[in-house]
Amino acid sequence: MNILACGDKRLLMDSNMRSSLIRDLEQVRNTRVVAYLTSDRQPFVAQIALDVLPLFYQTLQAIGKVEKLSLFLYSSGGNLDAPWPLLNLVREYCNYLEVLVPSKALSAATLLSLGANKIVMTPLSQLSPIDPEGTFVTEAQRQNYSVEDVMSFIEFAKEKVGIAESQPLSEVLAILTKEIKPQILGSLNRSHARVRRLARKMLQFTLNDPKYETQLTEIVTNLSQLLSSHNHLINRREARDIIGFKEIIEYADEPTEKAMSALFQSYTQDLELAKPFDPNELLKDKQPISITVSQAYIESLELSHCFESNILIQANPQTHEINLGQSGQQWRTRKVESEMTQ
Repeated sequence: MNILACGDKRLLMDSNMRSSLIRDLEQVRNTRVVAYLTSDRQPFVAQIALDVLPLFYQTLQAIGKVEKLSLFLYSSGGNLDAPWPLLNLVREYCNYLEVLVPSKALSAATLLSLGANKIVMTPLSQLSPIDPEGTFVTEAQRQNYSVEDVMSFIEFAKEKVGIAESQPLSEVLAILTKEIKPQILGSLNRSHARVRRLARKMLQFTLNDPKYETQLTEIVTNLSQLLSSHNHLINRREARDIIGFKEIIEYADEPTEKAMSALFQSYTQDLELAKPFDPNELLKDKQPISITVSQAYIESLELSHCFESNILIQANPQTHEINLGQSGQQWRTRKVESEMTQ
């Protein structure tokens, strides 16, 4: 467990070491790099959110306007309100944008990637559908629903149960609304329409000629409607040849793949992405302990932003159950040492 704050001397040194990896990637790609990673390590998951906009602004201001910018992106998703304003902000500072996907760029991260001129993928890279999911409270219970769930039910009713095409749609809807409230169905429909509009607008940064209309529609439809599961993982071959990205997908060459892998490994260690959280390991003497967990990074050669949570771990003396309490969250910002940016 990383129990050090981002301002700690050891972590400062680690981040400076990472600057050399960012520089290596910049040299390989002939670009400037901004890294944005959110942890998917349970129970410390972080998501793409609107609170990063001022931090990205600071980072981009420090870099200045450039011809080419590379967004090094790792995330399992987040708030659908965030990708569009974040993309527009990044686009203010470059003429050409590429997204480098070292591993997972799912859901809202896939949506954000649609605004790039190129999406650079390795054999390990994964995108996902962008069909929206929603968490709703029904009868004091939290339940997740997606548009794919609703569409699959309608297909099931028609094809498996035997409701004929000639029968009124109201019969299908009556069955559906017994399980899902009409308000929830309406919310899912609005979200689905919205994500399709956003996807089109993002793709139009690159596919902005009428000759690309068929390709644009194919990508949006595949990502938002035709894949059977929100958890479906899309590798680079499927993205290029089946989803319809074609020339937007770039297969990382060997130097790019090595540089991406080295940088991602550094973040994997800091975020402990490959290490399951075991509170018993930290409570060997059964005394409460406070730790600081790093959950997200926004970094360039000039600035480092780290999102942290302060967690109190303690065991219930009667039940021996372990409880996690949060005592604070914050973004910590620091300048990378000047010698690393020369």
